Amino acid sequence: MKLLVFGTGGHAKVVIDAARAVGLEVVGVVGQARGRSDVMGLPIAETVGGIDADAFVVAVGDNRTRATLFAEGLAAGLIPATVIHPSAVIAESANIGLGTFVAAGVVVNVDARIGQDAILNTSCTVDHDCLIGDHAHVGPTSGLCGGVHVGTGALVGVGCSVIPGRHIGEWSVLGAGSALIDNVPDGGTFAGVPARAIEPRTEAT
Repeated sequence: MKLLVFGTGGHAKVVIDAARAVGLEVVGVVGQARGRSDVMGLPIAETVGGIDADAFVVAVGDNRTRATLFAEGLAAGLIPATVIHPSAVIAESANIGLGTFVAAGVVVNVDARIGQDAILNTSCTVDHDCLIGDHAHVGPTSGLCGGVHVGTGALVGVGCSVIPGRHIGEWSVLGAGSALIDNVPDGGTFAGVPARAIEPRTEAT
């Protein structure tokens, strides 16, 4: 398998490192060069065209951008590759979707189901019977108790804790360090201890 990585930032380096650790042949990266010619020794290309690859993984943290690039990879006729760091612990009955990245130190417990193009970031824990939707991102060291449902495109920030059975809606955000004891609606932004609804931060103009 010749693997193409979409993304040129720090997360791409983490994914490339994990892919190499499990013996995958990474042949190049696609994205913005930002004055560089390579990422970890791999040439940067602006488009997929002309690269000898048969599989791809999207190594971009932003969920909407990752979903768009995932669709582009499929449209280019490439196979989505699931990259799982060798130090991750995955229960035999768990299911990991195509194109998903599982980072170092992650634990996925029995009967958990992980969708396509998701990120389980460094040392997060996904307990029994959890459901993680497509294009979702569970941040480093976050802990999901049993039966938690993370909707399509949702972001669980770094260091969050979620009690059993809670639902985090589609394209919602749970802010870093939050403790979630209620459900998060679709498109909601929650943060704090305990987590409460907040207005999403916007850039000043």
